[in-house]
Amino acid sequence: MALNDVTFNLGQGGLGRPLPGQDHISAMLFYTGTLPSGFSSTDRIKKVFSLEEAEDLGILGDFSDETKATATYTVTTAGTAGETVELKVLEPKGYKSLGVATIPSSATTTTSAAAIADIINQGTYLHGYSAVAAVAVVTITARPGLGVFLNTGTPLVSVITGVGGSPTHAGTIAQFGVSALVDGVASLQATWHYHISEYFRIQPQGVLYIGMYAVPSTYDFAELATMQQFANGEIRQAFALCDALAYTSGNAAIQAAQAVCNTLFTNHMPLSSVLLTFNYTAATLSALTTLSGLNSKNVSVVLSQDGDAQGFGLFKATGKTISNGGACLGTVSLAKVSEDIAWIGKFNISDGTENNVAAFVNGALVSSQSTSLLNNLNTYRYVFAIKKVGYEGTFWNDSHTCILQNSDYAYIENNRTIDKSVRNLYVNYLPDLNGPLVVNSNGTLKDTDIAKFETKGNETLDQMERDEEISAKKVVVDPKQNVLTNSELAVTVDLVPVGVARNIKVNIGYKLSIQ
Repeated sequence: MALNDVTFNLGQGGLGRPLPGQDHISAMLFYTGTLPSGFSSTDRIKKVFSLEEAEDLGILGDFSDETKATATYTVTTAGTAGETVELKVLEPKGYKSLGVATIPSSATTTTSAAAIADIINQGTYLHGYSAVAAVAVVTITARPGLGVFLNTGTPLVSVITGVGGSPTHAGTIAQFGVSALVDGVASLQATWHYHISEYFRIQPQGVLYIGMYAVPSTYDFAELATMQQFANGEIRQAFALCDALAYTSGNAAIQAAQAVCNTLFTNHMPLSSVLLTFNYTAATLSALTTLSGLNSKNVSVVLSQDGDAQGFGLFKATGKTISNGGACLGTVSLAKVSEDIAWIGKFNISDGTENNVAAFVNGALVSSQSTSLLNNLNTYRYVFAIKKVGYEGTFWNDSHTCILQNSDYAYIENNRTIDKSVRNLYVNYLPDLNGPLVVNSNGTLKDTDIAKFETKGNETLDQMERDEEISAKKVVVDPKQNVLTNSELAVTVDLVPVGVARNIKVNIGYKLSIQ
């Protein structure tokens, strides 16, 4: 055993030094009627390099914008000295005790109420609840982070214990969220903060554009185009949380997002991957339908969320789908353009707590679902978190996009790779636009021009090949094309992508001997 000592671990990423290139540059789109302090109706887009910068813009995870629910316990009979009263609250993970109060000597309804309020407040540092006694009424305020969860049911209960017999103390409960008491209202900032923190947890050197826009009547995702214009086209992937839109309207929204991507591509600002999450709280997983026929190659639907930690708590507090879209966006941002985000050996999205328990966006645990259902959802081309037997961590099932599986662009990495190639070729060929093309006497292109354009194209893609983002490439210029008539030069670029071992088949058996 080593001697006791004071040791130091050097932190990384605190300076926000950017990564080379722009493959990691991402965006998050949130819809809200209430803007954080760093945003305004005329200033809706911000670029940040860390969670701390987002917090400086008023996106906080402390539930300071939450309205806490209240309940009351009214003492109707003071009780006998020495009797005890325990108030407990049913929370998402079970009952939480607010403390055990002892009825004082010569008790009255007022002193008994005061004793109950006092014991609650003594334990605030443990359970987060607080109380105020007014005559015989104890008003109890919920802890931060519960939002709307306590507004329904009968979460507040009392346990009264007598002294040597049946108790004489009695009280009545007015539950959280009933008329005349304060309903819980969930924090908006906490959800935004969660997704941003998850993005930077997965990709500490990420660059993130944050957009805050009003909830639309129709989701056309024009905001993504606005954000890309603001970013001068440098955003590569985006996540949009559409928690006010029921999943039943999701297909139209998916196709609307693809229409935006098509326009951006035409305008030389391709948005390679758009991750969407809708409100699936009322969804039945077995009733979900395939996304394969939506012809939306740049759009993916994230169907999972954390099942036991912070994401789970927000799901219960908001009553809405949270998803783990922030973690998914972080994974895309971290991956090379050619890499499948489902690579088991590289992309574990759990830190041992968050996303350690995998769940779907309706709250159902992945571990509780049949293999056939999981296979169906995978076939239907949803993106969700899974566990692997014998291997620690949580991983994505695949990088599906909302298009047929046999499409060249069926996976996120297909689109990121081709779009990076397009961006690079565009920049390198742009200086030649409107330039001269001297032809031979027979109208064919001169060898010098052919060589120039083929060489420039190959050189443009050389780095991607060295970085193993593509396996091979070939650039060809047809010398016989008629550039004089149409003033158009055609360059053909063929790419061989990097393969993905989506399935590994091992043939194993016994032999009498091995040569």
